[in-house]
Amino acid sequence: AAELLRAEAPAAAAELAAVEYASMALITLAYRRSDAAALPEGSGFLVPPVDGRTIKASTFASRKWGWIDADDPDLVVLRTSVGRYGETEILGRDDTGLVDVSRHDLKEATGLAAEPVATRVTRWQDGLPQYPVGHHARVARIREHVAGLPGLAVCGAAYDGVGIPASIASAYAAVDQIHGDPRGVEQLTAHPVQSLHGGAGE
Repeated sequence: AAELLRAEAPAAAAELAAVEYASMALITLAYRRSDAAALPEGSGFLVPPVDGRTIKASTFASRKWGWIDADDPDLVVLRTSVGRYGETEILGRDDTGLVDVSRHDLKEATGLAAEPVATRVTRWQDGLPQYPVGHHARVARIREHVAGLPGLAVCGAAYDGVGIPASIASAYAAVDQIHGDPRGVEQLTAHPVQSLHGGAGE
């Protein structure tokens, strides 16, 4: 967006270029249900940096989303995520290395030691915008600069939240703004959409 707006809205472009991002990877692991019987209750867990683990979260996807469980009742699908802000070394590992470290941390946290029947690594380069103190003021300035361009509004994870519900709400508010109704943006600013996924990078 910064590059696209550089000529038409240089002040907005400068603000957008200053937004920092974290990269991450999602590691999806499928297990035979009988091998994953010892998983704890719940839909997953977060791992604080002070724990010294590589994974930052795990989602028990088969429990969290019924459609995954219904697709193959004989399997349990888990996801881990790696990559916090400023962590670049871990993302330089190959897919096998990320699967191995995820399996190690899962075993330490849950006791799950079985061999997965399938794995997949999905990388998101610069996928998570960071919200330091003052980010809301930056977003307000960006929107103010862009408001002078007819037929243009901004939306997405960098503005109103990284979760899918927040991004959808941001898109609806942008459409309303293009049609001259600023209430959607005002409402998002006053009452941000809460993530439904516990910050696990889903």
